[in-house]
Amino acid sequence: MTLKVLIHTPANGADPNEWFPVTTDVEWIVENYQDNKPSVESVAKVDVLVGTDFTAEMGEASSSLKAILVAAAGVDRIEPDAVPAGCVVANAYAHEAPIAEWVMACAVALDHELFKSERTFRAGSWEMWPGRHGSYRELMGRTFGIVGLGAIGKRVAKLAKAYDMNVIAAGRTDEQKANAEAAGITYASGPDGLRKVMAESDIVLISTPLNAATTGLIGADELALMKPTSYIINPARGHIIDEDALYSVLKNGQIAGAAIDTWYEYPVSGNDTRRPASHPFWELDNVIMTPHHSGATEGTRTRRAKVVAENIDRLNRGEPLINVVSELSRN
Repeated sequence: MTLKVLIHTPANGADPNEWFPVTTDVEWIVENYQDNKPSVESVAKVDVLVGTDFTAEMGEASSSLKAILVAAAGVDRIEPDAVPAGCVVANAYAHEAPIAEWVMACAVALDHELFKSERTFRAGSWEMWPGRHGSYRELMGRTFGIVGLGAIGKRVAKLAKAYDMNVIAAGRTDEQKANAEAAGITYASGPDGLRKVMAESDIVLISTPLNAATTGLIGADELALMKPTSYIINPARGHIIDEDALYSVLKNGQIAGAAIDTWYEYPVSGNDTRRPASHPFWELDNVIMTPHHSGATEGTRTRRAKVVAENIDRLNRGEPLINVVSELSRN
C-alpha cells in the first residue's frame, strides 16, 4: 500500500525522503502552507497530514484521512471536533534539550543583567560596573520553580540542579510526586502547589501544555504571589499567562523581569510583520524576547522527523502509532 502524505515544503528544497526517513512506500504531496495550514483541496486527497493545524473546514473535506502527524509537541491548534472518524492524531516531542538550554541561558542573562550591561557598556557607560551598580545575583543556592513537570520541566530541573539550585515543582496531580522527589525536586500538586511555586521561587518556569485547563492559568493573582526580585520564563505557550497581567507586573516592576519565547499573536504569511502581543513588551528593558525559537534546532527537527517517519511506517504496516494523542484521536 502506498500512502499519500501531505507535508509543508521542506526547508532548502530538501528531498522529502531525506527529511522523513521512511522505509515504506509513500507518495509525497508537497505544499507551501499558509498560516501553518495546507489547502483544503489537498487535505481531501491524502491519507496522512503532517502539520500542526487542523480546522473544521479541513475535517469536512477529508475523505480518506487516516492520521494527523504533528511534528511538534503542541496540539492546541487542532480543533477536536474537526478530526474525522477513523483518524489518529500523534505528536512528537524531542525538543526538551534545546529548550532547557534556552531557559538556563535566559536565567543567567536575567540574573546577571547581561543584556543591559553589554548594551550600556558598549555605548560608553560604566553604570553597570559593580563599583557603581553594586553586586549582582547568582543562581547557586536559589530556588527554581517549575509549573508542569513534563519532559521540558524535568530537563530544566536537571540543569538547575547542576547549578546547585533548589528545585520545586507543581503539577495538576500527584502522579509525578514520587519520581520528582527521587530526583531531589520538592513537588506539590493542584492550586496549593501552584501557589507554592509562584511564592517561593526566584525563577518560575512555565512548561505545561496549553489546553482548556491551563489557558489563563497564570493570572494577576498568581503573579502577585511572586517576589519582586523574581523572574518568569515562558517557552510553553503565551496564553497560559494572562497578557494584561503579565505586562502590568513587568511594566510596574512588581517582578524583576521575564524571558518570553511564546506569544499571543503570530504571523499568518511570509511577509506578515505583526507584533506578537497587544501590549508593547518590546519597550520594556526587563524582558528578553525571542520569536518562539527555543526548541527550533537541527537536532529537534531531525529527531521529530524520525518520529513522524516511524509513525508513517507503522500506519502503513497496520501497527499502533507512537505518541498517540488519545483525547483527539478518533480511530
